[in-house]
Amino acid sequence: MNGMWLVRHGALPPNPERRIVGNRDIPLSSAGRQQIYALAHDFMPILAGRLAAVVSSDLGRCRETTSILLTGNEWTASPPPVHFEPGLRELDMGQWQGLTKAEIEARFPGQYDARGRDFAHFRPEGGESFAQLQSRALEAVRRWRGRYPEGTLLLVAHAGVIRSLLAHYMALPLDDALRIPQEYACRTFVPEW
Repeated sequence: MNGMWLVRHGALPPNPERRIVGNRDIPLSSAGRQQIYALAHDFMPILAGRLAAVVSSDLGRCRETTSILLTGNEWTASPPPVHFEPGLRELDMGQWQGLTKAEIEARFPGQYDARGRDFAHFRPEGGESFAQLQSRALEAVRRWRGRYPEGTLLLVAHAGVIRSLLAHYMALPLDDALRIPQEYACRTFVPEW
């Protein structure tokens, strides 16, 4: 089977002000770790001996998710090779990262609404568009699929990355990508990728 499992990292610490996370390196919360331990317990035994490789975003929350997923499972021979891939990092929101919606509207008048009108192509100052994110994520998948043409890959990444890959796979416009559910610690299988 040449499919690919896409796993989102666990929950982050509470963010009541709804500050833009983007690709800031924020660790998992204790609740997020528990989500991934539960996922490892229920899901990873099914994959033992079936994974060609694990490819993870290089941000800490995905590294930790990967570590938890691979710890404590019975592998038939040895655990699959693990690779950390910058191309699977979350969307770079540039100067918006760490800001609230109100702060963005105050510092960059009209830009928040402009992003809403052209979600796929709008790029915050110093950041990247969702189309750019999709392009680099697809390139990373192509590169790793080329390295492991046979077998199943496990990708550990972020909501934006996974949504962009699924939008491509399902031939959806990027403007519809936010409609694709991506809860913390969820998993999705894509056959024949």
